[in-house]
Amino acid sequence: MPAIAAPWMLPLLFAVYTVLSVGGMLLVKHAAPMLKLAWQQQQAWLWPGAMVAGGAGMYAVSFMVWMVILARAPLSTAYPIAMGLTLSVSTLCAVLLLREHLSAAGLAGIVLIFAGVALVARN
Repeated sequence: MPAIAAPWMLPLLFAVYTVLSVGGMLLVKHAAPMLKLAWQQQQAWLWPGAMVAGGAGMYAVSFMVWMVILARAPLSTAYPIAMGLTLSVSTLCAVLLLREHLSAAGLAGIVLIFAGVALVARN
């Protein structure tokens, strides 16, 4: 397995992956209803269409970053970290940015996910 040039590179790749993946999902989630409404009402759909395309593009680039992560980290470590981060960050962003509801049990679950990610990352 190829070594990473610097010890900070893998955490940076995970951060970029998470930001692009979650950002892309949030952008599509936010813009898709506007695009549907504009299309149905035969209004200008360029801006919501551009936001959906931008979100899809971010998600596609996150997949390319994921391929780089897989080339540099064991799958048994990379997958739990990536999925835990994207699940937790997307949930928190949905609550903060999209005004979705999060129960106390859901918040406890996110805390447990972060704890699990920390334990897996130490491996």
